[in-house]
Amino acid sequence: MTATARATIGGGVIVGLLLGVGVLLWERAPSNTTVKKTVLTTIQDEAPASVLVTGTLDMQVTVRVDSAQYLTPTWLTYVLRQTQPSALPLLQSGSETRGRVPGTVSYGFDVRALDSSMIAVKEGGRVGVALPSLSVHSVEPDLTRLEVRSQARGWMRVLPSDMPAAVRTRALGAVKAAFQQQAERRLASATQPRVNTARAMEAMLRPPLQAAGVEAPRFRMQIGDELVLAPDG
Repeated sequence: MTATARATIGGGVIVGLLLGVGVLLWERAPSNTTVKKTVLTTIQDEAPASVLVTGTLDMQVTVRVDSAQYLTPTWLTYVLRQTQPSALPLLQSGSETRGRVPGTVSYGFDVRALDSSMIAVKEGGRVGVALPSLSVHSVEPDLTRLEVRSQARGWMRVLPSDMPAAVRTRALGAVKAAFQQQAERRLASATQPRVNTARAMEAMLRPPLQAAGVEAPRFRMQIGDELVLAPDG
């Protein structure tokens, strides 16, 4: 037998072994159904309610208050009368002042809108997940840090304890509405919340997928209409 023939036979044996290993690994890989079920179960189990929270935003809302149109009709006048009477002239006809409140907004997506058709499994363990659009989950304004701006004295702290319960409830409702509107605008335009969500999903899904048999899962995350995380290569 010539050296060329031996080399040809040896090459054929190696190719055969590689094909055999490939078939064996393919047979041992988890099915598409298993991967899809793992992704859905993991995401839905992590959500105590219908919304899975994936991040928070630290925000501050500033509201305009004047004699023609109050965002919060009575509470600010009441509080100023009790705590900062010198600022009351700012609320007379033709005058204007501003109030600001910091707080935290949490966001996420509705897990009920996610189904198996939004999960695509490809060769090499690539798992594509198309998540629903993000929405505001909760707003938590910190009324203890409420401030009102006086043209004469600058920003002044106003304590909620100075308000009666009914006025405090009304103030909280108005401020929450302002937070809701500002947060919705932020989620519609900002990229970072979607990036944070994609990273949170990657960290959440990797361990259960590895346990299901995907040795090195790579992800392709899409949130709403925007692709925010794609695998290398």
